[in-house]
Amino acid sequence: MLKHSRALLGRILSLTLLLGIPALLSAQSPGRLEPDSVLASRIRDHVRYLAGDELAGRRTGEAGCTAAASYIAQKFQNAGLVAVPGCDGYFYHYDYLAGVTLGERNWLTIRHPNGTEVKLAPGDRYNPFGFSDNGGADDDLMFAGYGITAKDENYDDYAGLDVRGRIVVVMRYSPDGTNPHGALARFATYASKVRTAHEHGAAALVIINPPLDPPVLLPVALDRNYTNAGLPTVFAFSTLFDDVRDPAGRTLAKVQQLTDSLRKPITFPMRGWKASVKVHVNMRRVNVADVIGMVPGNDPALRDQIIVIGGHYDHLGMGGEGSLDGGHEPAIHHGADDNASGSAGVMELARYFAAQHTNRRTLVFMCFSGEEEGLLGSAAFVGKPPFPLERVSTMVNMDMIGRLDTAKSLIVQGVGTSPWWKPMLDSNNAGHFILKMVEDGFGPSDHSSFYAKGIPVLFYFTGLHSDYHRPTDTWDKINYGGEADVLAGVAGMVQRIDARTERPPFTKTQSSTRTSGGFKVYVGTIPDYAYEGKGLRLSGVSEGGPAQKGGLKEGDIIVRFGTRQINNIYDYTDALGDAKPKDRVEIEFLRGEEKKTVTVELGSR
Repeated sequence: MLKHSRALLGRILSLTLLLGIPALLSAQSPGRLEPDSVLASRIRDHVRYLAGDELAGRRTGEAGCTAAASYIAQKFQNAGLVAVPGCDGYFYHYDYLAGVTLGERNWLTIRHPNGTEVKLAPGDRYNPFGFSDNGGADDDLMFAGYGITAKDENYDDYAGLDVRGRIVVVMRYSPDGTNPHGALARFATYASKVRTAHEHGAAALVIINPPLDPPVLLPVALDRNYTNAGLPTVFAFSTLFDDVRDPAGRTLAKVQQLTDSLRKPITFPMRGWKASVKVHVNMRRVNVADVIGMVPGNDPALRDQIIVIGGHYDHLGMGGEGSLDGGHEPAIHHGADDNASGSAGVMELARYFAAQHTNRRTLVFMCFSGEEEGLLGSAAFVGKPPFPLERVSTMVNMDMIGRLDTAKSLIVQGVGTSPWWKPMLDSNNAGHFILKMVEDGFGPSDHSSFYAKGIPVLFYFTGLHSDYHRPTDTWDKINYGGEADVLAGVAGMVQRIDARTERPPFTKTQSSTRTSGGFKVYVGTIPDYAYEGKGLRLSGVSEGGPAQKGGLKEGDIIVRFGTRQINNIYDYTDALGDAKPKDRVEIEFLRGEEKKTVTVELGSR
């Protein structure tokens, strides 16, 4: 599940008696009831394989994720699912930004006042940042402390320092060190330091480890939401500047010590010091796939309508981006609940409905990749579907459905996206689960991509737990009987939707999830995490929120928020951090080729 939360439902024999619906069937013997224990055993087999060490955490674009896709495709074929026209068998392919590599021209040369030069290649006490702009500079060096301008905190490393056209050297972190709750913490991010240097006219930026810290070389790594900072930027050891002295004759280590203790910037031109820096990084793209198959509908009047039943199969690989593990060493993030459980659910429901084949509408079963990176697989699919998206009447999503508790508490999100859902859920449930219904159609999983396109959604989730996004989310902690329960409930809802002659009406929901992170302001913008261009593209706006009231829509690309230029999501979150409720902010955005401006009054969280 993407970054923070998840969804829900059912039990087989008991629900069969309660609801009068068929239990899950054996694919070998259609029409014969299947005991819970048999289904639970098969779910366990799926989860043990997908969450096993061999697949190394199923990070999108890596071998383990490809193996998982092949496994799911084979199960779809075994179940008798039909390939969707326009796809490559059971695969829907899309391009995925998998990493960043160094080009041929990268260097950092430091020239000392005495005329000596230190010529460095990547890996030798310096590396380009993966988010750096390509380009270079050859000029004087300027030391700008921590590279922070925080006027509200009465702290400005650039005060009285003219860095226009110069190469700026700044320290990592802030006077608060690594304290995430420090007053200057939000100004200490790389994105903030780069943006601030750019705003002050720097030609390039060198970020060094604080001299009082042991030097650690940062790798050349990808941040998918930050792919071009607009400024050539590198990371280097502070030891390269051990001979630098400030105007009072102090070393950089002493400068750091005084800055941290006094919380007063000490910045200066590095007299006689020059540098030449060149950065050339390439984005590495690979072809990856969602897994897709269908059970065609039987009703001539309804079979063109589609119900999508899905869940993502990727996870976090060996950790890194998205991990909540407290350790720093790479470790397999098994992702048993997130989301081998949901993928197993998709496979078993595909098997069940294919064996029955009594569905009136066409049922499309999908396991998405790229969810953990920002709903990339589902976003790619709805952006360029193999069939008209208007045919999709409903999307049912399962993400983290393997930890049903003893109280049988089941979260179902998206219940406000159609007036059908609440009464239908109550009727289908018949008191079996403690249903926790959430109206919002947006949320941190793949149903959001469909809801943004005006499609009613339901999102099933058994809740967060202490193993979420950690290596300890392992197969042995799944409640397999509980998941069998959930699947029976999902199957019952799909059958009830399919039994109706009418198409489920769509309703936009009031957002119950404010999308401005930990900030004081509420804008109601839903970022499109799959977007890789300049600016912040919106996958939607919350119903009734400030953004919608101001006229912003899905697909708009925000390029300026107040006085801040917005190149990426980090620029946007930094701008929100400086804003206050009731502020009236001018937002400039692109709608197609046209540049527009609106004024939005910010709400409060």
